[in-house]
Amino acid sequence: FHPTRGSMSLSVKDGGLPPDSVVQDHDVILDESKRAVERHHDRSHGAMVRIALAPCSPFSVTKQLMIDSARLAEELDVRLHTHFAENAEDDDFSLATFGCRPTDYLEETGWCTDRAWVAHCVMPNADEVQRLGRARIGVAHCPSSNLILSSGIAPVVDLRAAGVHVGLGVDGSSSADSASMWLEARQAMLLAKLRNGADQGTARMALEVATRGGAGCLGRIGEMDIAVWSLTGPLFAGAIADPIEAWLRCGPTAAHHTIVHGKPVVRNGQLVSTRVEEMLSTHRKVAAKMQSVATGR
Repeated sequence: FHPTRGSMSLSVKDGGLPPDSVVQDHDVILDESKRAVERHHDRSHGAMVRIALAPCSPFSVTKQLMIDSARLAEELDVRLHTHFAENAEDDDFSLATFGCRPTDYLEETGWCTDRAWVAHCVMPNADEVQRLGRARIGVAHCPSSNLILSSGIAPVVDLRAAGVHVGLGVDGSSSADSASMWLEARQAMLLAKLRNGADQGTARMALEVATRGGAGCLGRIGEMDIAVWSLTGPLFAGAIADPIEAWLRCGPTAAHHTIVHGKPVVRNGQLVSTRVEEMLSTHRKVAAKMQSVATGR
């Protein structure tokens, strides 16, 4: 679990995106970020909880907060996360506000580092792809969200070839309809075919993005969990030539067994926890409360 200490400091009145009611003071953000790391971050091998610092996006925080967050992450030896180059509007905002493109902005603020991973990365040009690769930055590819929001198709094949760690993301429930990582892997495969050709978007590429690529984004190379998928039944009838291609091209399917940190989480397609209904009930109540606050009803 990699919870991030998110932050927004640039409100609408100051030229940013968020409403005034949700932004925080610069120093408060840094102090609370440090406190979150000190209280919850576990540095041990295979740790279940690690904290990252996450200024929301270049259009919702000040440039100084981006710089200071990068410095604090270096000081505390934690990772960095933000949303980056999601669509053409991001390019326009960066050029108008900072006088440079988003990749230039990352470099200026100290974010072109292997401790950072960014969501989306749809819009980099060929030169920027190479620069991001040299930095060994990570990218959380969010194919379903990018389709729903009509943001574009990230150059995943090119990013990987340049040395970028490309993993998968869903971008949150407000901009994607599912948190299915299997679905995101399938979408990543299909979009890579569409952008780079049928021979480029393979199931093996998508599998690597879904596993090793995500581990690279999170600094988890060398730590392993296990997921077992059943390729039997009517959905996979006759799919015997290539089980990895079948895994994504047939289906839909879900994990049959998963083992996380040595403990079973899913067994025979069912969550092992006896508290699932209790947690879902709590989740529904919290979701309803958040909706009520958001709508004023």
